[in-house]
Amino acid sequence: MSTTDKKFANGFLVKRNDSAPEFVLASLSLKVDEAIGFIKENESNGWVNIDLKRGQSGKCYAELNTWKPKTQEVNTTPKSSDLPF
Repeated sequence: MSTTDKKFANGFLVKRNDSAPEFVLASLSLKVDEAIGFIKENESNGWVNIDLKRGQSGKCYAELNTWKPKTQEVNTTPKSSDLPF
């Protein structure tokens, strides 16, 4: 996905407090109306995947993860090495 294809997660605010303990990665705040709308709009099979990232500015943000696996064609024709004769 190129940077022009980014879809920021509306209603999700990611903050990193540098004075927080190392095990606290970030805080996530949700603006309920916007977040629910975003989730409903981007749901796929009951799920929405969001990546928490750090921008070049150093600020953290939430971005919709739109990755989908490639579908593979299933070949039902047996290979010659699979034949019993």
